[in-house]
Amino acid sequence: MPRKMDRSALQGEVLDMFKAAIKSPVTRDVYERRLLNFLGHLKMTPEAFLSIAKKSPGKAEKKIISYAFELTGKNEKGEIAAGTVHNCVKCVRLLLEMNDIFLNWKKISRILPRVRRYALDRIPRNDEIREILDASDIRSKALTLVLLSSGIREGSIELLRIGDYVPIKRDGKRVAGKIIVSSGEPEQYMAFITFEAAAALEKYIEYRKEHGEVAISTSPLFRDAFDPTSNGSSTSEKHVKTMTAHAIRQHYNRLLRSIGLRKERKKRHDFSVHGFRKYSKTRGEQSGMKPINVEILMGHSVGISDSY
Repeated sequence: MPRKMDRSALQGEVLDMFKAAIKSPVTRDVYERRLLNFLGHLKMTPEAFLSIAKKSPGKAEKKIISYAFELTGKNEKGEIAAGTVHNCVKCVRLLLEMNDIFLNWKKISRILPRVRRYALDRIPRNDEIREILDASDIRSKALTLVLLSSGIREGSIELLRIGDYVPIKRDGKRVAGKIIVSSGEPEQYMAFITFEAAAALEKYIEYRKEHGEVAISTSPLFRDAFDPTSNGSSTSEKHVKTMTAHAIRQHYNRLLRSIGLRKERKKRHDFSVHGFRKYSKTRGEQSGMKPINVEILMGHSVGISDSY
């Protein structure tokens, strides 16, 4: 389960503008957590910090720089990535700018660590994928195959509903599957999954129905783990919770440790859940697909070509 945070401090008009600027619920959750960490570092309320920033921008800049130095120290120890430092500061900037407060961000950005343009994690090997699938339960197998074949971000999984999955049939038989990612949003795109992934996904959904869940088009495509012997107490609509990005990462942390693919507990590993997305992209490129088609299927913007 995601670590609970007291968000009572994130109320009021100044926070309403901050939240309104973030359209994605997943991104909003991350920004709120990072903002709470910043306010906790200062031991201040949002209103108190904004008041200082209005009256004395220089004092506010010093507080942000102090926080950035603390994060940079963690980056140097290998505890967090340089990109995390930038993203933590970015949420503070958003709070200020949505309340018409503008600081010297060029000065602040100069003290932040340089960000690599690529991650150091690798894609999983085929033998590792087989080990993961062999150790997986019905939900985990479907999730792994969907992530591998579609290249969907783990953060997108929690927004998917059963109705976003469409089987692709030929002569009345399912041959593959299509998933509508970010359905109804401007960034909506289509991802495709293999026959094996589609079969595993449908089997997982049918398993939920067999154990009492009223799985309809608006139900989560992937839900929280439940006890199939609970006589319906965990399968009623009000008890069904979507599988979050945090839960996905925790699931694979436990799974990979249980089969020996992770030997120690640490922040960063040689391959992570994001490695499944990299695997999908790599296999698409190796199959001879045009680069622009690979990017489109990954949900990446391709510039002016987006309009065609």
